[in-house]
Amino acid sequence: MKAISLRFGLLGPVEAHHDGAPLTIGPPQRRAVLAVLLLSPRQAVTVATLRERIWTSTPPASATQALHVHIHHLRQMLRQPMPDSGPTRLVTHPGHPPDQVSYVLHTAPDAVDVTGFRALLDDGETAQHAGDARTALTHYATALKLWRGQPLAGLQPSPYILSTRQALAEIRLDLGKRHAASLLELGSAARAIAELQDLRTQYPGDESLVVLLARALCRTGAETRALRLVTDELARCEREYGLRPAALLHQRNAIVQGTGTGAAS
Repeated sequence: MKAISLRFGLLGPVEAHHDGAPLTIGPPQRRAVLAVLLLSPRQAVTVATLRERIWTSTPPASATQALHVHIHHLRQMLRQPMPDSGPTRLVTHPGHPPDQVSYVLHTAPDAVDVTGFRALLDDGETAQHAGDARTALTHYATALKLWRGQPLAGLQPSPYILSTRQALAEIRLDLGKRHAASLLELGSAARAIAELQDLRTQYPGDESLVVLLARALCRTGAETRALRLVTDELARCEREYGLRPAALLHQRNAIVQGTGTGAAS
């Protein structure tokens, strides 16, 4: 019997697919309910917590009723592709008062892209620490393909949604740096430079990005450009924060002394 494949995407707009075909989730608020449950796999999430994590301000009096309606429709959506319930189940646990009613979304371990994204990053780090840059690069490249844009795109910016986006963006930045470092270690300096320049546009002000980009530039013989890059970043840090980060100072000195192409960390 063919295994039923139900997958969820949070690394971009909230999506659900069954055997590759998109499922209709519904309005943004319903997508937010699904996202909160998916971000708490196999954990009970109360109505009170859902209200807190979904609304951007004080929830209206109708919030609890709206959540019950959204849960009903999500349960119907999940039942459509899987009449036998399968590995994905939305379970209700009674509670009192009503805002202590809770829901648990049981999914297959690899059904959510965020889970796979983190696992691939961990596998890549393990390979990288073992000195296997090629295997690390493969894991990192696979993880990058899961990223479809701003995580949880289209949802109302509640504090929970904003903090989750920020946390995932930090993981994406770390992944990008590790992918570029692996490229650099394997001799693909030009590709590493292109990726690092794109990352600097998306994540300005990250000093470790500047250090890694400077090292990549030095690998291609562009020491003058690397020195200017590091010097400008040092000046910015001192101007805006009154700081001269040690990593930038070390990299500038390494470039001046002709040792600026050391292995990226």
